[in-house]
Amino acid sequence: MKKILFAIGILLIGACSGPYQLAKHTDNNIRVIADSLQLYDSTIAKMIAPYKQKLDAQMNEVIGEAENTLTKELPDGTLGNLVADACLLYAQNNNAKADFSVLNSGGVRIPNIQQGPITIGKIYELMPFDNMIEVVELDGYACKELFAWIAKWKGAPVSGIELTLANGEATNVKIKGEPFNESKTYFVATTDYVANGGDGATMFAKGKRNSSNYKLRDAIIDYVKNKQTIKADNNGRIKQN
Repeated sequence: MKKILFAIGILLIGACSGPYQLAKHTDNNIRVIADSLQLYDSTIAKMIAPYKQKLDAQMNEVIGEAENTLTKELPDGTLGNLVADACLLYAQNNNAKADFSVLNSGGVRIPNIQQGPITIGKIYELMPFDNMIEVVELDGYACKELFAWIAKWKGAPVSGIELTLANGEATNVKIKGEPFNESKTYFVATTDYVANGGDGATMFAKGKRNSSNYKLRDAIIDYVKNKQTIKADNNGRIKQN
């Protein structure tokens, strides 16, 4: 009985919690033997079974197809390109001023999406955090800091922008096909995590922020549903010299 009450308490606490956001990230793999702590309880399992079946049905829904395997790589990769494209498209549909998108590579939480069906559950694995899309207005100087940030991390998921990394610096920057103009103001689509200075992206504090109140994960789901067939876009948005 105590185990049942404990489980119900955990569910209630989870239901009352606000959305979780990634504060920082580290990558580490640990092999865990199934039920090594012997926490399985048949009574609790029966109690949650109907909810688990409903959740499994939702997570197993196929929303599109990967024509090729999408991979997470630096300086850029096909999986990060998918995420950045979805972010920029949503931002542009809701804020016509959005010029390009820049995200943090650490926010892409799986190494790949295999060729074949793409499920909602796979997108939750890809983007498990409730980070919202924001469009931040940055002047030319802040943009140069952003490009230096990309160089520091040796790449990032981007869309609408091209650049070359050489000797630890970002060069030959083009935005929407046009050379970067330091005297202009640009509108950058990203997440609230990055806009809040996540992974050292402090330059966003200098800009005017506009939150969409829409999760990046949901924008990716929308993007895949709309495209249906996702092709591995590896057009060298960030080149490495």
